[in-house]
Amino acid sequence: MSFLFSEPREPQSLRRRVGAWLETLLILLVFLLAGFWINQDDPFFLRAEFPWLILAPLLPALRYGFHHGFLAALVLVALLALAWQADLFTGPRFPAELAVGMLIVGMLSGEFADSYTRRLNQQRVINDYQRLRLDEFTRNYHLLKVSHDRLEHRLAASGHSLRGALLELRKHLSPGSGDDLSSQAQRIMALFTAYGWVQVAALYAVRNRRMVIRPLAMTGQIGAVDPFDPMVRRALVEGRMATLTQERLSDEEAAERDLLAVVPLVDVSGHVWAIVCIREMPFIALQEENLRLFAVLGGHIGDILSAAQRQRGPESDPELSAFMTDLRRALADHRLYDLPALVVVITLPADHPEAEEMARLFVSQSRGLDRIWQPDDDPHRLFLLMPLTHPEELDPYRNRMDRALAERFGHGMDELGIHIRSHVLQRRDDPETLLETLRETVAVAGHTDPDLRRPGA
Repeated sequence: MSFLFSEPREPQSLRRRVGAWLETLLILLVFLLAGFWINQDDPFFLRAEFPWLILAPLLPALRYGFHHGFLAALVLVALLALAWQADLFTGPRFPAELAVGMLIVGMLSGEFADSYTRRLNQQRVINDYQRLRLDEFTRNYHLLKVSHDRLEHRLAASGHSLRGALLELRKHLSPGSGDDLSSQAQRIMALFTAYGWVQVAALYAVRNRRMVIRPLAMTGQIGAVDPFDPMVRRALVEGRMATLTQERLSDEEAAERDLLAVVPLVDVSGHVWAIVCIREMPFIALQEENLRLFAVLGGHIGDILSAAQRQRGPESDPELSAFMTDLRRALADHRLYDLPALVVVITLPADHPEAEEMARLFVSQSRGLDRIWQPDDDPHRLFLLMPLTHPEELDPYRNRMDRALAERFGHGMDELGIHIRSHVLQRRDDPETLLETLRETVAVAGHTDPDLRRPGA
């Protein structure tokens, strides 16, 4: 009786259909033979307490559906009528109720079996389709993962660091490299593209804290940018970078936004010269380190634009002005992004005949981001600003300069009487007060203390 536990299904091939009908006839034959073997006087179980004959159409109906159940019941009713006509069982009348009951059981059970089979086949089709889509999704996922890993490796191996970006900025974008913002716009966009993996972006000038609609330079096809976009307004009002991750939007709201980030080109005084609206960039590049690079780049570019504007007017001491601008920027970067910086005071021997040559050596040995100022009224002291420098990096600088002095003059710093003192920038430092305090402290302290600290620091 394995057919009781077999999975119902619609016959599809000729062989299967023939087998189904043969199995239906076999079930009927088994019931008839069992009836004759158990009780020859009542082979149809008419006098039994339970109508066992009703199982004969029920089983093929449940297994193969309406047609098999109905025809099995019809065959049994016909055999029952022939047996009654041949007086094979005794009874006052023909068992019409049993005949009708077998027909109803065969039809109802067969109809339910057909309905279940149709639903099962429909679920099979749906499952096959979903399995196909799942296979496609799995393949696409693995392809995307491989592509993502390759892009991540390329980004990690690119060597683009904050220091490298600022060095490139000073190399290709300086106050003397152009007359105004429009002449330097394409260079600015090239920096964001090269160091920030920006794919689609545009640079817009800002006048009176309002964005000029027409872009000065573009990377890719950005289309129209709404000047009243919340991120644009936030960058213009606050003078700080606005990103999509800061908005705390739902997935639906984030999908409706056009921009990923808006970077203001703002100088240390808070004046916004322009904004860079970024619409597309790789997902792997949308991370904190890369966004911080955008913000720092925007600040340094703003300082360069401000310095270019100041060069048009008279300047009493351009070296001091450049030093103070970089000092203010280093303090701003430290407060906003926790970037370290050092101010180093180098005291040269006033009575040494080659003191001026020593000063030129210190200037030539400075790094790309360092800024040196030599006061006109105190030429034996150099003030060196070292951005992106931790305090522990000062010892390698001392050793490097000691070797350079020994190669040039035959003696190190101690023998030549050169003293180096440092100050680590603090959040509460004020640039003008700090520089004045450093000059006074060095003049009073002489050559005794290796480190300088502001009062109360």
